[in-house]
Amino acid sequence: MPQCDNCQRRHRDCHYPGSKRAGTFLRKGTDHASSAESHQKSTSPLQSKQELIKFLDLYFRYLYPLPGYSFLHESSIRRMYSEERLEESLVLAICAIVNLRCPSSGRVSYDSASWIARAESRILNQLERPSIFHLQALFLIIHYYAEVGGFGQAFMLASLASRQVTALRLNHESPHLGFVAQETRRRAAWTMALLDGYFSVGLPGYSTIDYGEIYQQFPCREEMFGSPIPECMIRRPSGIRTDQSPASHGTLELILRLSKVRRDIIRLTRQLALVEQPVVDLDAIARGFQTSLLQIGAQITASFGTPSLSHANLQFQTQLPSRWLGRVLEIRVAWHQAQCDLFRIFLASHPNAASLTILNSLSSSPFVLQAREKCHQHSTCIIDSILQNEALIPPTSFSVDIARCVYHAARLCLHLARDSGQKGSGDSLSLPLGTALERASLAIAFLQRNFGRAAHAKGMILDLEVLIEACSSHQSKEARGSNPDRLTGSDGFERHHQLAVHSLLHQAEFVDDSYLYDG
Repeated sequence: MPQCDNCQRRHRDCHYPGSKRAGTFLRKGTDHASSAESHQKSTSPLQSKQELIKFLDLYFRYLYPLPGYSFLHESSIRRMYSEERLEESLVLAICAIVNLRCPSSGRVSYDSASWIARAESRILNQLERPSIFHLQALFLIIHYYAEVGGFGQAFMLASLASRQVTALRLNHESPHLGFVAQETRRRAAWTMALLDGYFSVGLPGYSTIDYGEIYQQFPCREEMFGSPIPECMIRRPSGIRTDQSPASHGTLELILRLSKVRRDIIRLTRQLALVEQPVVDLDAIARGFQTSLLQIGAQITASFGTPSLSHANLQFQTQLPSRWLGRVLEIRVAWHQAQCDLFRIFLASHPNAASLTILNSLSSSPFVLQAREKCHQHSTCIIDSILQNEALIPPTSFSVDIARCVYHAARLCLHLARDSGQKGSGDSLSLPLGTALERASLAIAFLQRNFGRAAHAKGMILDLEVLIEACSSHQSKEARGSNPDRLTGSDGFERHHQLAVHSLLHQAEFVDDSYLYDG
């Protein structure tokens, strides 16, 4: 058979439709075992093709709408599987995550662990040969470990996935490729950025990829990537639909842009923890963040309705099928969370606030003057929006980020109420503790309903339970006067390096065993 330059450069055989060797890679210089493995067709861990097709249906129906799972091109995956040339590790990973997260899969839970182990082993055995299919399988394996509590494995595999992104130059555009291939590359790079946020936000030392290292366009709208259900089906109160031109912003783009702004705000928060003297340009920096958020808010309004309507029912505002409602809700919640993150810096009593020396130098700043009001407004919006629209969205369509936003909103509501009680009735923004406790309890109930089986959410649920108990306890004056919202580190250095409860890196609890060298 003739050989193309691309395959010759990669030391692989060309593959043609109908060839018995279709979809297998044969690399020169490999041993007999590797050669034999490369001749095997894509195999399914399931008993029949129909069963795997059912698993693919479940994946694209329930998991694909989640931003961290939207990197697979549905028609291409189905076509490659029907041609028996879909990478086995990816098949195994898809089956494992669907079996874990979709109860209707009909398989037993221990199947997932076996499939994940096989997929991971296959990838590690071909470590020197990075592949976008291996990378996609790694994404699903990382998701799996985050769900079952294998946080250490997830973090280490995230580093491997990042290396694959770099090795394949997926963070750069490839204009010589077709649209589907280019968009698949873009989504792989941006998925890596989303996964990076699972471990640590704002700490460069723990980062696996940086937004500044991604030179790709943002992902396109779903209908452009082959979805039969378009994203832009929004109806305004006047009955006029929003702009559906190719230039309008898709859900993934807005989620990623908000993620970047939030990461930068948290990074600023961590940097300020190390500063004990006035920062002259802090007010200007905050105005820059606020401008970015207002611009993104305008784009959200143009594409999906205003994000500031906390009680607005998404189904009333939109004509979106439920497949994309979870993303629209995440966008709105993330926008409010970004506002909370920003104004929390100027909330003097909060552990994440800048030092009093800095805040006293900005006493006339609108950010200082409005901090309590804005934190209350946006944290309330997050919880109310979630509860108002929960019934419209399948439980599997709530992302990890929604859980984190609900958790932080509940903590902030409790902090504001407790702080208001300490200031006394003369406080201009008096927040009843009972109301805050009720909202926090509703937040816990939401997390338990939708993330009760997810290991990554257990720390958030437990932390809120402890905080609610501390705030509602009347048994001792010490309990009522305590501040359980305070970070454990008392100095700036410790607060700078503090990992959030929901950080998978924090939950991994790595142990430094170098002390053994001391005998």
